[in-house]
Amino acid sequence: MAFVLVLLAGFPVAAQPPADTFSPSGASVPTLTLNDVLRMALERNLDLQAQQYDTRAGDAEVSKAYGLYDPVLDLAYAEGESRQRLNLQFYSAQSRERYRQFDLGLTQKIPTGADLSLEFTNLRSDQDPAPGMNPSYEGELTFSLVQPLLRGFGSTVTEQDILFAVKDRDISIEDLRESAFLVLADSRDTFFEVLRLRDNVRYREASVALAASLLKENRARVKAGVLPRVDELEAEFGLKQRERDLLDAQREYRDGLDGLALLLDLKAPIALVDGQPGIPEIHPDLSEGYAEALAKRPDVQRRLRTIERLELQSRIARNELLPALDLAASYGHKGLGRDYSDNLRDLGSNDFRNWEVGLTLSYPLGNREARHEYRRSEFERKGREAQLGQLKNQVHTEVQAAIRLLGVSRKKIDVSASQLAFAEEKLRTLLKRKEVGLATTRQVLEGEEDYALAQTDQAAALSDYNKAVTEYYKVTGQLLDQEHVRFVDEFKNESQPLLQYKP
Repeated sequence: MAFVLVLLAGFPVAAQPPADTFSPSGASVPTLTLNDVLRMALERNLDLQAQQYDTRAGDAEVSKAYGLYDPVLDLAYAEGESRQRLNLQFYSAQSRERYRQFDLGLTQKIPTGADLSLEFTNLRSDQDPAPGMNPSYEGELTFSLVQPLLRGFGSTVTEQDILFAVKDRDISIEDLRESAFLVLADSRDTFFEVLRLRDNVRYREASVALAASLLKENRARVKAGVLPRVDELEAEFGLKQRERDLLDAQREYRDGLDGLALLLDLKAPIALVDGQPGIPEIHPDLSEGYAEALAKRPDVQRRLRTIERLELQSRIARNELLPALDLAASYGHKGLGRDYSDNLRDLGSNDFRNWEVGLTLSYPLGNREARHEYRRSEFERKGREAQLGQLKNQVHTEVQAAIRLLGVSRKKIDVSASQLAFAEEKLRTLLKRKEVGLATTRQVLEGEEDYALAQTDQAAALSDYNKAVTEYYKVTGQLLDQEHVRFVDEFKNESQPLLQYKP
């Protein structure tokens, strides 16, 4: 009896980890803390790794879009011969020309939407019948500008691919943050659920130990003729029931460990550190939690980035409603000589300059394509804004529900503590009364079962409260901050993760 009372009083603290914390080979299995689980989840979760690659791909798309401003160098070389009949008095007359041409061009886009180009052409010609200079060298150096004045004018239109790529990358970052939210929340909930299952195993082990002690005592009393045989059979049946419950609890615990290992992408057996984490004290405020959620929740921020992208698309579509009015200007020098040096001398002088300035106007009558594209983009933007408003209402409701769940879960811990104290004292009383023959074996077994259920309820209350804490941090967008996870702009350094965990 003294052994049973000590077991009941001290078991939740002094119990050893379940036997399956050791691998079949006998090697000790490393135990994981909550920080270990969260760190490994961020490092090893394959879905999160895939999302990081997608985010890096979005950044590569931004860098690619900046290629718009890369100068374009054109080199062309041609050599050939041309022969044809001449429309002269004698039908047999013909001309022949052998030529060799080398052209060099450089084109640059500027933010206003203009295209700047510099062209240098060289032609060597050998003709028959021969003109005044044969062979001749002809060249031209030309600088030209084509600047849109209405449609296509400005950096927004010019850099639209860059701006779209930036918005898409921002959306991808929010997708990555949301994936991290889900992984961390799942990891936390699974960790506390496995702790609950482990405690349940320990409570069931205590039940088996008590039932075994009771059976041993009853057998001794039956043998001494103090108790009837039915008390021994009842104690034996109670032990078998508790052994069955222990097997179910062990199975659930091992399944929970396997689920956690799958979440962490681990193949080897794992175990959790002994003991329970402390109960976090949270004092939530609805207005503050709602403001935090709007500022930090990935789903809200992704909707905002999507609307910003649609606003950009709408501005570009509105620009397409304008007529195309382009300014074209060019200035150049031409050269001609019997040898190449004469040609270059002409190009360097100002004697044979050529210039041109002009405007080109173009406008499709009706312009239905541009008008309806603008209408379509505006409708889509307004639709996303309506969805954002609905999401904000949903966020407010979720924060309210999370705060209520916190309050209820915290109260359940207090209730379960009172229930456990009552069940423990009831069982002590029944054990003492059984010593003097005032309580039956059935009453003791029922009291022990109530005590085991009270222990299970307390473990469940602790687990549910920690899950409620996770839910509150999740719906208010504070989960990454609370778990010390930061998004780091390490796009250039591909060896560094985008999400870093620094507890």
